[in-house]
Amino acid sequence: MTTSPDDSYQDLGEFHDLFMTAPWDRLRPALRTAFGSLDPGATILDLGAGTGLGTRTLAAVTRARIVAIEPSRTMRAVLTARVADDADLAHRVTVRAGLLPDALDDVRWPAAGFVCAHMLGHLSADTRAATFDRLRTLLAPGAVGLVTVEPDGTEAATGTLTQERQIGDLRYVARYLPLPDGNRYVSEYEVRDGELVLRQERFAGTWEPLTLDQLRQELAGTGLSARPHGDGAALVSLEPHP
Repeated sequence: MTTSPDDSYQDLGEFHDLFMTAPWDRLRPALRTAFGSLDPGATILDLGAGTGLGTRTLAAVTRARIVAIEPSRTMRAVLTARVADDADLAHRVTVRAGLLPDALDDVRWPAAGFVCAHMLGHLSADTRAATFDRLRTLLAPGAVGLVTVEPDGTEAATGTLTQERQIGDLRYVARYLPLPDGNRYVSEYEVRDGELVLRQERFAGTWEPLTLDQLRQELAGTGLSARPHGDGAALVSLEPHP
C-alpha cells in the first residue's frame, strides 16, 4: 500500500487541530442525520481522516463501525493515538494507511456510508473520479456519503483570515492569505509568548474549492448523484436503476 511520498503535514500537522474544532462542530448535525440511525454492524468509511477529530465526531453520533483511512504518517500517528486512548473508539475504529483510490482495495465488505470532509479539494479531478468510481462498487443499497463542498456562488476570497488560540502561556496565530487565483491559500502560523514571536511557519496550500454544482458535474454518468445536506455539505448516493 502506497502512502504519501511527500507528507505535506509533516510540519503543518503541529497546528492543524488547533483551528478545526469549530468546523467539525458545525458538521455534527449533518453527520447525525446521515448516519445516526445505522446499527452497530454497519461500516462507515472515513476518507482522509486526518488526526481523527472528525472520526471522533462521527463516532459520537453513530453506533456504526468506522474505517479511518489517512495517507499522511504525521496525521495518522495522531489519529491512531486518539483512537487508542478512547475505549469506544478502540473498539469501533480501524485505522488504515494509503492514498485514494487504492486504499479502498482493502475494504472487503459493503459500506453503509462514507465521509469525505474537508479533503476533496486536496485531490485532483482524476483522483476524485477514480475514488467515486471505486466507492460506487462498495456502497450497500441505501448507503449515503457525506461530502463537504463550497456553497455555490461563493465569491473568491480577497482578504486575510486570522485565527488565534491561547494554550498555556503561548498564543498561536494562524493567517490564511488568498493567492491571486482566489482559490488557494498560503497559511502562516506564529507561536507567541506575549508580544515575542518564538516561531514562524509558512505553508503553500494545495486546496482548491469544490462546489455542489461542480461535484454534480463530476458525478454525471457515474451512477452516483449529489444533493444538498445542510450548509456546506452534500449527500452522495447511488442513483436508482431505471
